Amino acid sequence: MALLEAVVVVYLRALYYPDGFSFPLETMDWSIYRIEILREAGTLLMLACVSALAAESFTTWLAYFLFNFAVWDIFYYVWLKVLLNWPASFMEWDVLFLIPITWDGPVLSPLLCTIAMLTLAAILLINHQHGKQVKLNGKEWALLAGGALLIFTSFIWNYTGLMLRGGYFMDLSNLGSSADLLQASATFIPPSFQWPIFLAGYGLIWIGIWMLAVRLRKQA
Repeated sequence: MALLEAVVVVYLRALYYPDGFSFPLETMDWSIYRIEILREAGTLLMLACVSALAAESFTTWLAYFLFNFAVWDIFYYVWLKVLLNWPASFMEWDVLFLIPITWDGPVLSPLLCTIAMLTLAAILLINHQHGKQVKLNGKEWALLAGGALLIFTSFIWNYTGLMLRGGYFMDLSNLGSSADLLQASATFIPPSFQWPIFLAGYGLIWIGIWMLAVRLRKQA
C-alpha cells in the first residue's frame, strides 16, 4: 500500500510539480481533486477492512488499524525517499491529507504520530495475546480523543484559516467553480505549523497511553 501510494504521488508530482514540490500548491482541476479525495477515502476503507479481518473485538480492530496506518505512513515516506529522494529533511513540508480540507505540516509531524500509534497498538495487542480483554476507560478515551482533535486542528489550521478569511465555507456547493478560491489557493503559502497545538495534543495522547499502561500493569 505504501509503495502504491508513493507511486501515485510520483505521477502527480511529475504532472504538477516537474521542478520539485513546493508551496503554493498548483491549481488542480476540480474533477481530479475529487478523484484524489476518493482515493484517500478508499485508502482509509482498505485499512479499516484489513484491520477488521484480523480483529476479534472493537479494541483489537482499533489496535490493528493504528498499526496498519502507522506502518503504511512510515513506509510511504520511505518509498518517496527511494523513488524521488524526497524529503530532504524531516522538516520538509508536505500535503498530508485532503479530507475534509487540506492538511499540511512538516514530515516530522505525522511520523511522530506513528510512534504513538504503534505504541498504543502494541500495548493493546500484547495484552490481548495474553488473554486479557482490554477496554479503554472514560479518562483514557477522553485523553486520546482530545489529543487527536488537537493534532487534527494543527494539521488543518492553515487552510481552514484561508477558507474562513475568504468566506468560502458559506458556499460549499460552488467551491469547485469558485475563481476567487482558486486564485487564493494558487498564491497561498502556509505561514507556519502550529507546533504548540500539535505538541499539546501529542502530550495528551501520551498521557492517555501511559495511564492505560499503568492500569493494565496494576491489573496484572
